Amino acid sequence: MVVRRLKNPVYWLDIAGLSQLRKDAHPSSYSGNHPGNDSHWCLPGLPDTWNILFYVALFS
Repeated sequence: MVVRRLKNPVYWLDIAGLSQLRKDAHPSSYSGNHPGNDSHWCLPGLPDTWNILFYVALFS
């Protein structure tokens, strides 16, 4: 397995639970014009939170 041969450890940053709980992650609940369209994230918002978590994981 490739991961076992790496010199630095690999960390799994699980953002699924956080993403599902955020109301601003589901733009279809705010848009009456496009009901059922959950394929796009509202910006800024959830991706900014992902970036903060990633930054902390990199430098901790």
